[in-house]
Amino acid sequence: MNSVLESKRIKPSRVQFFIAAVVLGIFATAFLDTINYLQHVVFNKPLTRYEYIGRWVIYLTDGMFSHQSIKAAEPRAGELLLGWIGHYGIGVAFAGLMLAFTGLRWIQAPSFLPAFIVGLATCSIPFFIMYPGMGYGIAGLSTPTPTMIQSKVLLSHFIFSVGLYLAGWLVKKWLAKTGAR
Repeated sequence: MNSVLESKRIKPSRVQFFIAAVVLGIFATAFLDTINYLQHVVFNKPLTRYEYIGRWVIYLTDGMFSHQSIKAAEPRAGELLLGWIGHYGIGVAFAGLMLAFTGLRWIQAPSFLPAFIVGLATCSIPFFIMYPGMGYGIAGLSTPTPTMIQSKVLLSHFIFSVGLYLAGWLVKKWLAKTGAR
């Protein structure tokens, strides 16, 4: 029995696309957070401070893109919650970006290359948009340890790529098990 995803005659709906992006993005982001937490416990690696991301976004709504240091900017109400919501929302958007290029057929045979390409390409967002706006300079070059901040971005986006790939395989297996393929 052919599924909607397998049929060449029926185009997947926007709802199916959105659901797939949400499931893949949330799983991949949760995978990233789990690995980051394990690195924190095992290697004493500092955790990401999502309140700074939320603070930056709140200031964007006030028309303020750039800061000397987002850490020194006045804290804003709801910044931590907004930072976490933004973190997962970005993960969903990155999954949607990959699906925009591969289509939902990627779930039938997940491959690492599209996930890796999206992970690598999206490093440009913190390097060229977020970090300059938060006062860290392009690619974190205005920080005392730019190599550390750059490697953190590259590693995090690689881990997200692995999570996206694993999510694809889990969704594929779940669909096969439920007969919804």
